[in-house]
Amino acid sequence: MKTLIFLFISLTAIFSNSNEKIREIEYNGTAVKTTFEVPQEFYGKYAGRKSGYLQINEDGSGVYNYDIFGFAPTSCKKGAIDMEWGFLLNENNEIVKFEREYGLSYPVLMKSTGATQFQGCRTPVMLDFILVKKNGSITISSSDDWEKVME
Repeated sequence: MKTLIFLFISLTAIFSNSNEKIREIEYNGTAVKTTFEVPQEFYGKYAGRKSGYLQINEDGSGVYNYDIFGFAPTSCKKGAIDMEWGFLLNENNEIVKFEREYGLSYPVLMKSTGATQFQGCRTPVMLDFILVKKNGSITISSSDDWEKVME
């Protein structure tokens, strides 16, 4: 009987919540449920006129490289930030999005996974927004000109 119950629980866990693309990221002391299972058009590189860019990968990893690193303590290694990311989920596990005059805004949390952190190595997690404009372009709110690079 115990074996049967264990088997049932194991199969239920495998088939009912096999979404490994949901994870919690702590932001301002609160665990926030996120996902990196998003529509295909969000994956890839966002870049602009300068050397900065955001790369978000299907596996939930990515790189955030500032155009201008800003003021940081000397102990902060200036450079690209290796990170994991996720779009915020609501209580029904649906991706959070806001309708705006220009189109849609998707909040996304980015968590540093290396020594270099956001805002001059002052915070390990940054909230940003991916903006989908009515004209079809996809941009990043933290940068003036980062737009999805079509490959």
